[in-house]
Amino acid sequence: MENKEIIEFFEKLVNGNGCLEIPDELFDKMNPEYGLVLVNEFKKSQVMKLPLYEVKFFDWLKANDEPVWNDIWLEDSPVEEPYIVSLSFITNLLEKDGRGFPICDLANEDNYYFSIGHMVDEESKMLIDSVKNRFVAKDKLTIAQLLALEISMGDIDIWHFAYKHGIQINEAKKAVDELVNDNVLVHLKSSEHLATFLATK
Repeated sequence: MENKEIIEFFEKLVNGNGCLEIPDELFDKMNPEYGLVLVNEFKKSQVMKLPLYEVKFFDWLKANDEPVWNDIWLEDSPVEEPYIVSLSFITNLLEKDGRGFPICDLANEDNYYFSIGHMVDEESKMLIDSVKNRFVAKDKLTIAQLLALEISMGDIDIWHFAYKHGIQINEAKKAVDELVNDNVLVHLKSSEHLATFLATK
């Protein structure tokens, strides 16, 4: 399908509120290349509704860490319909790797968002290499080791990490503390510091 045909097709999926709403059976078949086309060429809508798998994650988040859910969806004003995000995030969502919509801009709660740039020294690299070898050998990993592996593979927040691996949020946060105490991970808690860091990546 040519880019023009892709755009024309998706224009029909913009609802009466100006939001792109992609049916889940279609979203499941899409690959990240579709996202790049939409981000670069789609003009009819600037927002989209989260896919079902990510709605389920946020429903889980509301049940397990409501202050964080409130920080994301109720920070500016109460919303009648949450889970509407900028279309620019569609490429993240189409990866379908459990990282989803990034939680990296909390105003009232501590941020727990990490990238490989938060693990920069030689000791961090040695840990990641060791964990990768253990993973390939199918050895059991600690939660901290699993978190280090996930960070080495791509940006992730602690809530998506916990949900993806069936781990309690407090246990995931303990893993962060362990990596910080071992001087292999930098934890930027404020949205201002984190935004500055992400802007220089």
